[in-house]
Amino acid sequence: MKKRSGLYIIVVAAIMLEVLSAFQYYATRNMLEKQLQERAQTELALKAIITKLVTDNTEKSLKSHIREIRSNLNTPDSLSDVLTWIIKYHSSRSGAGIAFKPNYYPQKDTLFEPYVLHTESDEFKVMQIAGKDFDYTRNGFYKEIMQKKSASWVGPYDVKYLHQRLISYAEPITEEKTGDTIAVLGIDIDTRYVAMSINKDHLYPSSFTVMLTEDGKLIAGPEDPALKKKVEHVIDIINDSAITKVLSDNGRTTIAEYRDPTNGKKGHVFFANMKGHPHWQLANVYYDDEVYGALRQLRINMLLMMVAAFAILGFIIWRFFRNNQKLQKSLLKEMRINGELEMARDIQAKMLPTKWPPYPDRKDVDIYGLLKPAREVGGDLFDFFIRDENLFFCIGDVSGKGVPAAMVMTVTHSLFRSTTDHEDNPSNVMRNLNKTLCQGNDTNMFVTLFIGVLNLPTGRLHYCNAGHDKPLIVEQGSIRQLTADENLPLGVFNDIKYETEECILPSGCTLFLYTDGLTEAMSCDRQQFRLHHVKERLVHICEQQIADATMTVKDMEQAVNDFVGDAEQSDDLTLLAIRYTPPENTLVLDEQVTLHNDVKEVSRLSTFIKDVMTHLGIGKPLAPKLRLALEEAVVNVMEYAYPRGEKDNIDIRATYDGERLQFIISDNGIAFNPTKTASVDTTLTAEERPVGGLGILLMRELMDSVNYERIDGRNMLTLTKRIERQT
Repeated sequence: MKKRSGLYIIVVAAIMLEVLSAFQYYATRNMLEKQLQERAQTELALKAIITKLVTDNTEKSLKSHIREIRSNLNTPDSLSDVLTWIIKYHSSRSGAGIAFKPNYYPQKDTLFEPYVLHTESDEFKVMQIAGKDFDYTRNGFYKEIMQKKSASWVGPYDVKYLHQRLISYAEPITEEKTGDTIAVLGIDIDTRYVAMSINKDHLYPSSFTVMLTEDGKLIAGPEDPALKKKVEHVIDIINDSAITKVLSDNGRTTIAEYRDPTNGKKGHVFFANMKGHPHWQLANVYYDDEVYGALRQLRINMLLMMVAAFAILGFIIWRFFRNNQKLQKSLLKEMRINGELEMARDIQAKMLPTKWPPYPDRKDVDIYGLLKPAREVGGDLFDFFIRDENLFFCIGDVSGKGVPAAMVMTVTHSLFRSTTDHEDNPSNVMRNLNKTLCQGNDTNMFVTLFIGVLNLPTGRLHYCNAGHDKPLIVEQGSIRQLTADENLPLGVFNDIKYETEECILPSGCTLFLYTDGLTEAMSCDRQQFRLHHVKERLVHICEQQIADATMTVKDMEQAVNDFVGDAEQSDDLTLLAIRYTPPENTLVLDEQVTLHNDVKEVSRLSTFIKDVMTHLGIGKPLAPKLRLALEEAVVNVMEYAYPRGEKDNIDIRATYDGERLQFIISDNGIAFNPTKTASVDTTLTAEERPVGGLGILLMRELMDSVNYERIDGRNMLTLTKRIERQT
């Protein structure tokens, strides 16, 4: 009886344990299902951001070249140069073309569509693709854009002679006077680039992503031919209204069951439409065996262990608790949140400058920066780079912390880099960033940002502030705040008017920039570091004669760490120090000539250059090239700074300090920046080529730097070449 009772107890205990185990299994599976919904939604959102970056940059690039297209309408053969520039630095763009209305150019054929193809060998092939075999006026999207006079995304469509499947963004070109639509300007994107971008990383090894148009046509999917049937099945599921589909718990994605047509494996399709325009669809496929495989294996193991546990009730209980702990650990391992966040932190860190010192060969500037996120990823950012002897830099702070702030930080950093690649004015850069960050900002996140452009030869600092803490200027033991307008942060209102301010940085000073993670760092007794502590520490740094930027930042970091103690870091901390130390070299040569605004004066310029070259012992082949570049630069000033032929003087100063030869051209004409002139087409003949174009090309290729500034109403163009003095 006791044995039966014992057996009965064991059986009952085993049944209860099995019931509890089954409950645990299904509860855990339910948790994994919800987790999969959240992670699928996050992955779709990231793929959408990647796609939007491509489409937004394409749209902005096209719109920014409309005016340049209009200015070249009188010379149709030059339009290919503009098209080349549109696609030149963008790997996603396979081509660009302009389709004019029939007979727009009488000297051309009835149909005229100049097109530039970006080949796989990274060459740019200029073509006229319209003709008998290709009549673009029959294309539906051409007719639609010409009639509606509005831009649109079109495609996808296959181009047989290019062996490519493309999507295109097209916009009408109108005449400024009449407003009539005369042509359609379009940029083509190879869908293989889109496919590669959206299928680069996935949560699970067998998962893949498909992009469709709003009406369900395939744009891009995995390139592997073995996945073709799987992609077609995904498209059928999305487009078939008879198939049962459900919304996720938060209603942001749609879910449908999926069975692999090649091996019968079960899974689920998660898909959603991208916000805004284009309203494309993104779909991810996840297989059940990868999502729930570890959980199912654990379930089998628990059943086997419970069968063995029938012998002793205590052993059963002990085994139950042990396996329950294993289940929890496996669940945490399956989630892999910590690993993913660590990967995100590494990616974010690699976006910021990592080489210290960044410019070891330069003596005029010393830079060091530091970013310590409060969590695995953060919302602070800083960046800098030198272009044309101008140091571009920024520091910013995104509202909030964690992954949302990190995503906004990533977008802001990318926008700063892409905008400053062609824009020198900090206020224009700030307005560009603000306009983009305001678009679709449903979460009401904002960014405080400070942007500066420091001209290294002159020390002139142009800057713009968007609600960020004002930088501090450290000079000979005195600390003062940079005078700057407060302004609202980015992402609040899209019509804020940001203005550029300027000042002169004294030689030997340090510009110290920081985020509020420094002044609001909190100690264990809830005291904040505050600005006066920062100034006191900077004074201490000066007294210790710590001159370089690296020690300035590290000393400040140590000071705030000592202040905070064991308290948990409450906010991201970012520090950036820029020490400006222009060299005071003795000039070996300092000559100047003043010319009248007349091309006949070029002969005097040639004599002046020849004397400089002779004095420095510079001969062929460098001397003729320097002479040609300088003559072309001066002719450009005469032509464009004085468009009405006003009489005035142009000063040309030549200096050499033993390392750098500089030609400084200054005039009182209208603002004219030759460094922004479009690149010359070297395939044209000398008669067809615009005046001055070759000289500008020569300046860019020959000189180490070409720097333009507008100072006190004067154009200042400085051409610099590092030359070892000839003996």
